[in-house]
Amino acid sequence: MTYGDADELKDAVAQTGLVVVSLQDLREMLEYKKLGPRVLAEVSTTLSGVGLGYYPRSVIDDNPQPRQWEEVRIYAKNSAVGKVVEAVLEPGTANDTFLLEVANADDARAAEILDQIRTLIDG
Repeated sequence: MTYGDADELKDAVAQTGLVVVSLQDLREMLEYKKLGPRVLAEVSTTLSGVGLGYYPRSVIDDNPQPRQWEEVRIYAKNSAVGKVVEAVLEPGTANDTFLLEVANADDARAAEILDQIRTLIDG
């Protein structure tokens, strides 16, 4: 799907919780004709600017030869999914504590969060 701008993508994420997009979708959103490391840097800055994160990070952050068909999962950093993903991707004492709290939450809620993590990881 093509998004007119980052706010449109943010709205889609708000509705579904997680959106899978190709690098081509992101390139077209920023109105570039070619995909390269500089465009990826702008994608990262643009997504962060509207409160969105992405996974796997290496597809955008460390990709010297990006391909338009490569995909990333986009999530809102302040959402339940986003908080868990950020905690996993950014190890540290506070995030370890958060993950332990999530793991110790009631079983139904923990299962829901684990399902969301599986969706992110398995694509």
